[in-house]
Amino acid sequence: MFAASRQLVARTIRTFSTSAASLDAAASTTATSTSAAAAPAVSATKTTTLPRTYFVERTKAGQLPVYSEFKNAGSRPLTIIRKIQGNATALKTDLLVTYPNTEIRVNERSNQVILKGLVMDDVRQWLTVKGF
Repeated sequence: MFAASRQLVARTIRTFSTSAASLDAAASTTATSTSAAAAPAVSATKTTTLPRTYFVERTKAGQLPVYSEFKNAGSRPLTIIRKIQGNATALKTDLLVTYPNTEIRVNERSNQVILKGLVMDDVRQWLTVKGF
């Protein structure tokens, strides 16, 4: 049983290395056939965006999971972002850039971000602009 799996792995590695070698050869012939004047200039101000370390999953109904909650008999309104996959602290950091005067905390146990105040519509619009 183990011999068969070793053979499969060896065959896969050989296939990968031969296809990678053929791709390298094709790339080198393409690079030599193009002239230096035709090559696009690389901009010194090229910025790369880092991938996000979090994702806000939509609900089954297709809505963003941003909810309001009222504590202390309605005297303390909160906005809660649920269904965060990944680093909720990074989401908090991104929110603090947009909402610097809002108190924001992260519930590590449930991976939720809690904002003080009723800013549901603003947060939903912000998440939509960000591509969630």
